[in-house]
Amino acid sequence: MEKKFEYRGDLAVTPLPEILATIGRYRVPGALSVTRGQAHRRIYLDDGLVVFATSDEIEVRLGTYLIHHGVLPEDAVRSAEARLAGDGIRLGQILMRLELLDRATLDAAVADQVREILWGAFDWESGEVVFEVGAGRSDEMVRIDLPIADVIVEGVRRAHAVKRFIERLGSGHSALEASDAGIPEGLFTREEALYRDLADGRTPVQILSQKGPGSVAENARLLYAFFCLDLVRVREPTGVRKLQWKTEGGSLNKS
Repeated sequence: MEKKFEYRGDLAVTPLPEILATIGRYRVPGALSVTRGQAHRRIYLDDGLVVFATSDEIEVRLGTYLIHHGVLPEDAVRSAEARLAGDGIRLGQILMRLELLDRATLDAAVADQVREILWGAFDWESGEVVFEVGAGRSDEMVRIDLPIADVIVEGVRRAHAVKRFIERLGSGHSALEASDAGIPEGLFTREEALYRDLADGRTPVQILSQKGPGSVAENARLLYAFFCLDLVRVREPTGVRKLQWKTEGGSLNKS
């Protein structure tokens, strides 16, 4: 049997937004699995879209979502869960059979629950990543069909760990330079799109993050989103004397 292509990585080395950006550029279909300890999340992608996400964590399962958001009382959810027979019938189907939820309400709840799974993964600072190339799941009742670029921007906006995003842009003295890539329509506000133009290749990231349309933290997230989407590039500061190893003479010379 032919083995499927897999990509393996570590979120501590390459954060989730950058991994998703790479997949988005090639529009490769497949499933991205992220494991941290006993927790496991799986994101399904197809033709540049995030179509679904699942998790085995109790706190983000559908039943927990319905209870926490007041969609159904806990006793109703637990009663429905007790009816699951392990034969492929899902909780949502049981809830509809019991007439506890109609299809429209269920679909809206599932879509929101999937988004919670997705956004929560952006806060994982470490974890094993496996991307399996191939067709995604086709048995889902609900597809969220979010463009990967939109997912990256929204996920970065919601993430709490701003510091590690800034670290991906180099030191505070590194500069960002706007690329030739056009900004996708509707992805950013006009003020945010104009902010990209301030990346002139000379202004340090530390200064640039103070000049944007939002707070320093919001601007830092925005700069990192630009970086993930190849809208800006990192330039090392000029005028810095680097050390180079000169192998022939065996000496360390400054250049």
